Amino acid sequence: MKIAVLISRILLGLGFTIFGLNILVPFLPVPPPAPGSPALQFMMIAGPSHWMSVVGIFELLGGLLVLLGGTAPLGLLLLAPVLVNIICFHICLEGGDGIAPGVVFSILELFLLYSYRNSFQSILTTKAKPQV
Repeated sequence: MKIAVLISRILLGLGFTIFGLNILVPFLPVPPPAPGSPALQFMMIAGPSHWMSVVGIFELLGGLLVLLGGTAPLGLLLLAPVLVNIICFHICLEGGDGIAPGVVFSILELFLLYSYRNSFQSILTTKAKPQV
């Protein structure tokens, strides 16, 4: 199990570190969305507004935290909403096209969330009390 967690951490962490860097400093080619598509309309807003830069920062930071190991739970928390948005983008705006990497990363995320479940016990409670 330890080896599966290590491999999953490396794959998820490296993936988000590389793709997060690619958003901030483009070095990998990204195919453009189809002309007139909802995905293109979204990107026409997300690019110039620097929304994607914010996403890139969260991807990079989350990926690095997952790679470090001791900070993996925090990295997983940062990457979870990014993954939800990746899946929603591909389902809602691209009709499912290009969803495979998002599904693979989501499976890795869920496996790691389960592996680090003890780290999340205090936030998954119905009896939370503030520290006063």
